[in-house]
Amino acid sequence: RSKNSPQREAKMELETTQKRLDQALREVDRLSQKVERLQTRPTHMDLLADFETNFDRALLTVGQQNAGDEASEQQEQEQQRQQTAPTAQTSFAGAIDQDNAVVDGMLMQELAESKQRVEKLEGLNSALVHRSSSLEQEAKDYQKERDVANDRLRRVELELRMAKMEAEHATRAVQDKMASLAEMQLEIDLVTKASVDANVRAAQGEEVAKTVMTDKQNVQELELQVQALQEWALASAEAKALATDRVKFLENQMAMYQNAEKGQSGTVSSPREVGERSLLRKTSSLVIGAGDVGFTIMELQGQALTLKENERIVLRWKFDITPSDMSIDFNILKGKCDDNMKRSRADYIIKKRTVAGGAGGETEMAFAVQNACTVLWSNTKSWIRPRTIKYELEAFAVID
Repeated sequence: RSKNSPQREAKMELETTQKRLDQALREVDRLSQKVERLQTRPTHMDLLADFETNFDRALLTVGQQNAGDEASEQQEQEQQRQQTAPTAQTSFAGAIDQDNAVVDGMLMQELAESKQRVEKLEGLNSALVHRSSSLEQEAKDYQKERDVANDRLRRVELELRMAKMEAEHATRAVQDKMASLAEMQLEIDLVTKASVDANVRAAQGEEVAKTVMTDKQNVQELELQVQALQEWALASAEAKALATDRVKFLENQMAMYQNAEKGQSGTVSSPREVGERSLLRKTSSLVIGAGDVGFTIMELQGQALTLKENERIVLRWKFDITPSDMSIDFNILKGKCDDNMKRSRADYIIKKRTVAGGAGGETEMAFAVQNACTVLWSNTKSWIRPRTIKYELEAFAVID
């Protein structure tokens, strides 16, 4: 919420600034149109030139009218010159003076009005120039405010992206923690179940112990029977050992006779090879990337039930590395170890043995946990080149 409140304030401030900028732009457009209209109007010099032109035309018109009047008056005067010569001359001079006075008055009035109009237009022009300069300054200020608002908007968008990235990282961290918590809960449930089973077995053992303690006579009779059985078991074990040695000797003799009859040129099979019985065989290949690990699991399911008392399980392995001049770390773990947590708790038969080109060998006690083992190749020392492993694994029972 603390991160959202500055973003909301910045957004509201941005909207207010955008509205003010739109108003300023509209005002600038309106004043620009007004300035254009005022620029298209005629100036005082144009009005003065028009006035002079009209004044000259008026003078010409008045002169033409006076010339026509003078011509008509001269004709009349010629007709009446003899009778009214002194009177006509006096009236004609008075009329000319009166017309000239009227025209002079009208021209002076129009000149005064033109001067007033020119002065008014000059005042309006100076006011418009001042207003135009102030509007230009306001437009520059609004432009600066818009640039500042755009910079602030870009900054807010950058902060928003960073906040989204932080939220995504936090979500991933929470998901990882939830996954680890679920795994821990599963382990806790398994431990709880195992503890409950252990408590049940302990209770049963306590009941059995109480029953045994209350029946001492039966215990003494059982001890006597156990001693007799032990003596019988020792005797039978010695007889069995003698019989087993005899069987091995006969098997070896049989193998030697069979090899001699077939005329084989190879070496005679060893007693260990004659007494082998294959339980599980696995041949495959895998590609291990740089910095990664590869593994395979050998698990005895129904084969473990077929073991006899005098048999033991041996794991035989053989693998080749491509490219052959590279090395890799080889490991054998007890049980099924398909994740890092199980590998960290498992017992290693072979741990981090560096092998170049390929290797082979045998080992015992590999299937002591869960009747399974994990063969693992680690390429974590390499950060560039991968490795290709072609392997052959075999689990077989050996007769002692």
